[in-house]
Amino acid sequence: MTDPTKERWKTIFTDFDSSGLSAVEYCRQKGINLQVFYHSRWKPKNSAARSKSACRDPLSPFPDPAGSEIRFVPVFLKS
Repeated sequence: MTDPTKERWKTIFTDFDSSGLSAVEYCRQKGINLQVFYHSRWKPKNSAARSKSACRDPLSPFPDPAGSEIRFVPVFLKS
């Protein structure tokens, strides 16, 4: 996002926070796309967390805390 866009969203979020409305109702009244609202609200809060996690080693999709080997078990299905 460019700086003017960030400032615009910051103003929108400040207005939303003081409105007392749900996000759905606020966006409906203001003509804002709800998904864009949620994405824009979430992105600044989590961009630092994403950049930190990008530096970590990827985790195994199958963690093995016991240190044993992965074993495959044959499964037979009756038709």
